[in-house]
Amino acid sequence: MDRECFLVYDSYRFSGRDFMVLACFGAEDRRLLYIRFFDESDRSLVGKVYVARVEKHIAGIGVFLVTPDSHVFVREKDSRAVVYIKRQSQKKELSQGDLVLVQIERDAIKSKEPLGGFVITIKTPYFLLKRPGEGISFSKRLSASDRERLSTIRHADGALLLRTAAGEADPVWLKQAIGEAGETLDGILADGANHTGPALVWQDNDLLNRLMSAFPFARNHLFVSRIISSDKSVCDRLGEISRLYQDQGLGLLDLYRIRTITDDLLKKEVWLRSGANIVIEQTEALTVIDVNSAKAGRSDAFSINMEAAREIMTQIRLRNISGIIITDFMKMDSDQQRSSVMSVMRQMGQMDFARVTVEGFTRLGLLEMTREKLFASVNQTLTGRINYDTISSVDAQ
Repeated sequence: MDRECFLVYDSYRFSGRDFMVLACFGAEDRRLLYIRFFDESDRSLVGKVYVARVEKHIAGIGVFLVTPDSHVFVREKDSRAVVYIKRQSQKKELSQGDLVLVQIERDAIKSKEPLGGFVITIKTPYFLLKRPGEGISFSKRLSASDRERLSTIRHADGALLLRTAAGEADPVWLKQAIGEAGETLDGILADGANHTGPALVWQDNDLLNRLMSAFPFARNHLFVSRIISSDKSVCDRLGEISRLYQDQGLGLLDLYRIRTITDDLLKKEVWLRSGANIVIEQTEALTVIDVNSAKAGRSDAFSINMEAAREIMTQIRLRNISGIIITDFMKMDSDQQRSSVMSVMRQMGQMDFARVTVEGFTRLGLLEMTREKLFASVNQTLTGRINYDTISSVDAQ
């Protein structure tokens, strides 16, 4: 069953640079679920379609390409359906020098190139239309009656996926929107065919699509009911789903404590209610987390570890820490206690929008886990650094 959430989208200034902050809150308890910052001076490439030149194709690994803006990597499993602009060989697939269409799926993270795909997709909150592809499919959360009603929709060439929100949309409007998306895809393919070298072909300037694609809401069965902003021009672009915040006495970011939260997310040390703390060291290769009793007094190691396990899972989700994560818990007396800690972390990992895998304890008693890389961490986006420096306050005036 979908849970209702809302988004706060507003301008944010940090260390002399302008960002837009997007925060997702649960509708019932107003608990922060996710937060993300967009650097206004360094626009995201996600969703852009390029004519790209193949640099090399490594079997079993993937394809390396170059565009006017960056190098791009496409995984081998995503390289089966290709729209060629120019081929060097009619027999050999993806030869060096081939010109192909590629769409950016993920921005560069740390030292990794942007991740792309050869299937070109028009994304909206109501549907996805892809080429190459064919047929119609439905979100698993659409009711049987909605599926039957929407199955009569006919669409142009391509694979159509109707999302959960399509069940609430007017069928006439939905059919028109799908038709317009088909025309957009026609234009992308036609424009791409006119280029003789790497070039930007298309970018989605629809702000609503951008925000609704910022987090994989569907993974967590989240339904976005409204987007709040204090910027009237933003609300005008978002349409009916937007809510304009106009209280002059209390700023929107202050109302939802976003400045305070961000300040805390940039600190290495996180204090727990028991008086214990965790220290988070984020580096290029991995993230190391240390659990300390600190001021916990008479609290036993196991109860501190259980409290720390819950906070660690919250912190890596909000900070968007990815890759390898190693945690040094306080020494535990039994395998049952270690199993209980892992169970809590795996349960909370299911609430994350990124895939989390808790591997287990090593012979040295360190807990190993990994978290899927989807986009840059809060620390890297705001500071441009992997390693932490001491940050006393956040310049978000």
